[in-house]
Amino acid sequence: MTSIFTILNYFLVFIVVKPFQGFNVSGHPIFYMVPFAFSTYLCFAIVLLSAVLYLWRKDMRFDLLLVSGAQTGVVVGVITIIVGIIWSKPEWGYWWQWEPRQTVTLIMWLAYVGLLVFREMMDEKSHEKKATLSAIFGIVTSPSVPLSNFVVGALHPPPQQTTLGPGVGLYLMLNFLFIGFLTLILIYMSYRVNKIDIKLKKIRRIKMEQV
Repeated sequence: MTSIFTILNYFLVFIVVKPFQGFNVSGHPIFYMVPFAFSTYLCFAIVLLSAVLYLWRKDMRFDLLLVSGAQTGVVVGVITIIVGIIWSKPEWGYWWQWEPRQTVTLIMWLAYVGLLVFREMMDEKSHEKKATLSAIFGIVTSPSVPLSNFVVGALHPPPQQTTLGPGVGLYLMLNFLFIGFLTLILIYMSYRVNKIDIKLKKIRRIKMEQV
């Protein structure tokens, strides 16, 4: 998957976009950070939707989707933060300055890490209770997503070094589509793995009770 991503991005940068000379650095972090950031928001939106649907329908499939969305969102989110730090140094002269958007984004990410940790600490035997509390946690953490993007977004300092010109929108759009599609695949893979894991734990628990 990583190899395919690298090959396609090389093609996009040096074959599709490079002739336009639409940006000052080939493979500029903005082309990765922004799509990864919105993919993170997508994952956490799936967590919220799954939480609401689980509390309404009590269907364990929504609980699995909630966990898968949170797990993928945490992975994609840490990539967003790392790429943002890499971009921040040449753009503003610092790696990290605890400015509002950086800080709230980190808090958002830690909140969903906390959801997964909280879930793992609960007793495996009462899966319904575990799913219910996870859903409530998912709803409680959801305001951090619009807070990170829309509320404090305007407080984020504007770019100082990056110059974007004609042709950039094409590459950025393609990266949005590609990274978004990659994120959905990761959610699906996580869903399948979690489903198998639950079945194995259930079988193991039954065997232990029979001993």
